[in-house]
Amino acid sequence: MSARAEKSEAVTPAPTLPPRGATHVWFGGTTAAEPERDLALLPAGERERALRHGSTADRARCAAAWAGTRRILARYLDADPAALPLERTGAARWATPGPDGTPVHLSVARADGSWLLALAVGDPVGADLERIRPLDTEGLAAHCLAPEELSWLAGLPGGERTGAFLRAWTRKEALRKAADLPRTAPRRLPVAADRPGPVTLAAPHPGDGWTVDDLPAACDERAALARPAHCTGPLSRFHATV
Repeated sequence: MSARAEKSEAVTPAPTLPPRGATHVWFGGTTAAEPERDLALLPAGERERALRHGSTADRARCAAAWAGTRRILARYLDADPAALPLERTGAARWATPGPDGTPVHLSVARADGSWLLALAVGDPVGADLERIRPLDTEGLAAHCLAPEELSWLAGLPGGERTGAFLRAWTRKEALRKAADLPRTAPRRLPVAADRPGPVTLAAPHPGDGWTVDDLPAACDERAALARPAHCTGPLSRFHATV
């Protein structure tokens, strides 16, 4: 297999969990969300987290993302979505037991009305999603990028900088989630955003390194995925209709 993991498209539910070393990524939206139905599906902790959001729209979007995650996992595991045990395995990582007891690791990200779920069996995974929008790109970059990344960003035409910054940022966040790093880590972790993915990065702690790749997303979004470098199986993309 080439360095770039195979990507495939599908619109129907995946019938089985991905094999070890492969990753499934689901993209969903909240335009048809049913907040009351979604909130009723969530256990108390997840419901409370959704309700802590300040606006009605944000509460509905959070509930839709986590209810969608549960419904998708329930299809894989032939389980009641409300009863699935989702356990934190890090600051932004979760897992649920697979059929043979091997953990199914997952990462969830949201951006306005869009969300994504990445899952893998037996190995951690991290994903991030951002909407391209007006930003103080220069100010944010000064706090978030490594020196070589700042030089790269400054050399781009002004109209390209926001999208380029968000490509770097989503890669950093995906890596931070997968490796369970503190929120202060992104500035110290160059992610080769000047190069097309996938890129293999030195491990931020003992291990065999991480592969970070950009995910195909809507034209006004940036998305990224991180997984251990030994996970070289296919990366398959699905559209959630839950």
